[in-house]
Amino acid sequence: MKELKIGIIGYGGRISHFSKMMRKFGVPMKIQAVADPRLVEIKALNDEHLKGTNFYPDADSLLAAEKFDGIMIGTRCFMHTDMAIKAAKHKVPLFVEKPVGISLEQLRRLDKTFKNYKAPVVVSFPLRLSPLVTRAKEIIKEGLIGTVENFDGFNDVPYGAVYFSSMYRDWSKTGGLWLQKATHDLDYITYILEKKPVTIAAMSSQRIYKGTKPYDLQCKNCPEQLKCLESEYNLFYVRHAVERNEQEKTIRKCVFSKGIKNQDSGSCLLQYENGLQGTYHQNFFIKNKAARRGMRIYGYKGTVEFDWYTGEVKLYYHFKNAVEIMKFEGTDGHGGGDEELAHDFLQAMSNGKKPRAGMKDGILSALMCLKAGESCETGKFVKIKL
Repeated sequence: MKELKIGIIGYGGRISHFSKMMRKFGVPMKIQAVADPRLVEIKALNDEHLKGTNFYPDADSLLAAEKFDGIMIGTRCFMHTDMAIKAAKHKVPLFVEKPVGISLEQLRRLDKTFKNYKAPVVVSFPLRLSPLVTRAKEIIKEGLIGTVENFDGFNDVPYGAVYFSSMYRDWSKTGGLWLQKATHDLDYITYILEKKPVTIAAMSSQRIYKGTKPYDLQCKNCPEQLKCLESEYNLFYVRHAVERNEQEKTIRKCVFSKGIKNQDSGSCLLQYENGLQGTYHQNFFIKNKAARRGMRIYGYKGTVEFDWYTGEVKLYYHFKNAVEIMKFEGTDGHGGGDEELAHDFLQAMSNGKKPRAGMKDGILSALMCLKAGESCETGKFVKIKL
């Protein structure tokens, strides 16, 4: 088996973790080159994973100098589209982080570029490949709940403050929290239902994480940090460091700053091509054990439910007094989906195998999120189309 030569554009935490996971399969591979403006900082890490890697300050330099078996895009979200289109000129398998674009203009450019693209493109949608989603789809296909008639998706995020205290608060770089979080959820919901979404209506609110504090105020410089439940001090003392990480220790900013546009909760109503309808909601101010992420799917014969925080799939029978509970252990990395996604990209590079999450899926999911945002602004039902 030949050694796969991989190029990475944007070597952030996610792409670093994911590319290292790819080594688990024992497929010979080398990170041939990395393009990142932080190249001095990255080289100073002396990471064994990057042994023999060539470094470039930008994507243009990398793409002009090297040839690859596959290219991975791990930049900030607003750059995903431009980098994917540049990399497409190499005509090799691509791995693109989600969301693939943060505007309709970007999605239209992606659609034009990749409509007839011959090489496989893997989009980072690991949740659709996780064991919980796989089992839920099997239950539906086995007819155990009958025809799907209704659904309810939910994402109650216990670390939600990070989207108001870090770089995610910058709407111009992220596109907001429909795109940052619901892009995963609306993708796996559509994947399970195997229907085309046609209409969306949405509402959002910012009721908790809002205020008048200066936009750049850091927790460590705030005179109210001892009494504020969102401060670094109370993350440790009151909340037992549930959300604390190395990055937040130095740059955590006030979640009650003025100028933050992100919603702290949002809900949408979705209709699919056969008239099937259901809901999805997201919440960013719940804490600890209130966390949930998953879906309830209703049929006439039964209901199936799954939640990544419990690692369980539950099958409720409607016509007998029974509930089946299936527990999935060791489902780290987006509920076990990251390993499946890594395998798909390795297969794409090795033999051109079509992935289970491609550019078409990435565009559709981002489109649904953008249309949810449009509905929030207009107060109207919106058609899901480019």
